[in-house]
Amino acid sequence: MRAWIQQIHIYLSLLSFTSLVVFGLVGLHATFEPKFEDRPKAEARRWETAFPTPKDLDDVELAERIRKDFVSALANPVAKQFLKRTAEGRLQVDFYEVNGLTRVVVFDDKLTFEQTRVPVLEYLNRIHATTTRAPVRDLRVRAWIWYNELAVWSLLGMTLTGMLLWLTMRLSHRGALVAAVLGTGAFALIYWRL
Repeated sequence: MRAWIQQIHIYLSLLSFTSLVVFGLVGLHATFEPKFEDRPKAEARRWETAFPTPKDLDDVELAERIRKDFVSALANPVAKQFLKRTAEGRLQVDFYEVNGLTRVVVFDDKLTFEQTRVPVLEYLNRIHATTTRAPVRDLRVRAWIWYNELAVWSLLGMTLTGMLLWLTMRLSHRGALVAAVLGTGAFALIYWRL
């Protein structure tokens, strides 16, 4: 029985390894990252595209057409709070995605784009925090989200199989018993202290 539990424990750990590496990198990045105001601003890439603006579409429909025709597949559908007007009265649409922001301003005959990308570690931070409830349609991001979900459940399985392995071992391993008592005590202290 113990051999089966060990095998399950090992395979669950292999299943969650990549996700845990990403979580660790993101945690280190978040620990040493400067405040948002102190971070260097990313250089925006700007360009224009010819686009005769259809007059029969309202702002939401126009934004959705721009998203489908010109913006990255990673961009989420546009919510109304991201539709704004510039000082000149032109429609401005912000397309947010895990790897940055694409801002589009609509003119009568063209679209101007301003795209800002985030650094790799910030990208990993954003993608690791994306959950199954996010309105993401891109299959690559959805696949990562479901892998993350599976990894979290496999981590829970690792915890349970680890406890079973500990319970089935000989109690002559005093180091394991001391580590379990100290770890449980530290967790309880932190939990009730916070």
